[in-house]
Amino acid sequence: MRAVGNPHDAEDVTQEVFVSAWRSRHTIRPGTESLAPWLVGIAKHRCADLNRKRARDRRDAAAVAAVSTPGHPASSEDQLAARLLIRGLLQDLGDPRGEVLRLAFLEDRTHEDIAARLRMPIGTVKSHVRRGLLTLRDRLQEVRHETP
Repeated sequence: MRAVGNPHDAEDVTQEVFVSAWRSRHTIRPGTESLAPWLVGIAKHRCADLNRKRARDRRDAAAVAAVSTPGHPASSEDQLAARLLIRGLLQDLGDPRGEVLRLAFLEDRTHEDIAARLRMPIGTVKSHVRRGLLTLRDRLQEVRHETP
């Protein structure tokens, strides 16, 4: 609870610790290792994973807030131009990253669905989404600075 600061997240981390322990139960050697330090190590890794995810989410939210222009309702022409620009940028990304982003955001598919459809590990799909969004953000900022 102290490491994650939220009772709901602490419950989730606890469950992840026990699932991880069960899945890697074959790695503990009775007699040479104690169970308690082994579980504490797993718990520390899961807490660190959660804290990294939170930091990444905050960074992504700040990046989206910095790129968006609140208070200016976009005209239909502006919206069309933005859609065309984004479609062009997605094509420039190439496959599989562009395809993953198209499925995730244009077709509103889940990471699990994309992984099954493209026969990729879920972690790879998540990496493509993250890196693709960072690339799109950078390219959109370049376009924004080039327009008068």
